[in-house]
Amino acid sequence: MNIWFLSAYEQPGGHTSRTYDFSRRLFARGHQVTIFTNSYFHRTHEELLRPDEKWRMEHIEGIRIFWLRTFHYTGNDWRRGVNMLSFAWRSLQVADTLLERPDVVVGDSVPPSAGWAASRIARARRAAFVYQIRDVWPIALVYDGGLSKHSPVYLAFRLIEKQLYRRSHRICATMPYLQQHVLDSGGHPEKVTWIPNGVDLEKYSGTETYDGGEELPLIAMYVGAFGFAHDVITIVRAASMLQGKGITSYQFILVGDGVKRAECEREAEKLGLTNIAFHDSVPKTDVPQLQKEADILIASVTDSDSYKFGMNLNKLYDYFASGRPVIFSGRAPNDPVADSGAGFSIRPEDPAAMADALEKYLGMSPAERIKLGKLARLYAEKEFDVRTLADRMEAMLWEASHDRE
Repeated sequence: MNIWFLSAYEQPGGHTSRTYDFSRRLFARGHQVTIFTNSYFHRTHEELLRPDEKWRMEHIEGIRIFWLRTFHYTGNDWRRGVNMLSFAWRSLQVADTLLERPDVVVGDSVPPSAGWAASRIARARRAAFVYQIRDVWPIALVYDGGLSKHSPVYLAFRLIEKQLYRRSHRICATMPYLQQHVLDSGGHPEKVTWIPNGVDLEKYSGTETYDGGEELPLIAMYVGAFGFAHDVITIVRAASMLQGKGITSYQFILVGDGVKRAECEREAEKLGLTNIAFHDSVPKTDVPQLQKEADILIASVTDSDSYKFGMNLNKLYDYFASGRPVIFSGRAPNDPVADSGAGFSIRPEDPAAMADALEKYLGMSPAERIKLGKLARLYAEKEFDVRTLADRMEAMLWEASHDRE
């Protein structure tokens, strides 16, 4: 198959790697793979292209990459909206220069313009269109408080979403409980295939070895975004509770960037914390080595209905691959931490519950913590190995192609 992915924020070497990980596996199986992506990096706000370039094409590990110049932005105001539109426009421009016919065009739901452009390209080239749901926009924006359900932006996004569900030959969902929402949106739930993000376990080879935290202090680490949906401030407040009790056996390391990082830093300063450090984001390729330094890994999200479709946190799969015990703070119908037995699941936005879980880990022996880490690694190998998930992706793409015929 000739497969095109339109994925604005999934640059090779970026902070998330789903599209590239699957593309590598599909290319290894003999498929032609192309990725259309922003040359402007969402997390770091760095521009890859020269000022005179509208786009650039290069091959990375056999995959054809089109880096597209899009409108620059630094926040979540109108500039980001223009960036989304410019990605769609630039994708259509580049597609018009290509003479070949793709078999399948995959477009992401974030931003909606990627899915819309993918559907336009697929229709013009008589290819199958797969709508890939990375997050359920626009309702997730409402649940997180970033958008009103009565705003023109919401209504426009919702109209596009409904159209794309109807036009798609297949719907690739990263969360497991999307079917009812698709039905409510006028789509066909039987088109939905659940394929979580997964993890490339080869990148974690050797990093899963863990001594159980034989030496104190234990390192409790968070790696990821400081976005509206991420409840990092609960970790800060849990660290304060432990410090207030005179517990000096933990050092917290919070790695990442985002709109809520400054709030977390101010809170840590206000509370006078000496057991916490903030570090900037690292490339995805550096995450395995970084997490090797941790004894406990923490995933914390807000108490939001946006997770009612199911949990699909990249960081959880990366945590599992590292072979470390985990704390998950959130509310969702699926709970990989509970299913794996790899640690503690607690209520969201509850610093006392998080502090209690951390104290329980402190009360364990290194051997007990090692056992939990091994359960995490085994669960990653069984459920989230990208090599196995690539089988599911390939089968879904074949089905979409055959449906188009």
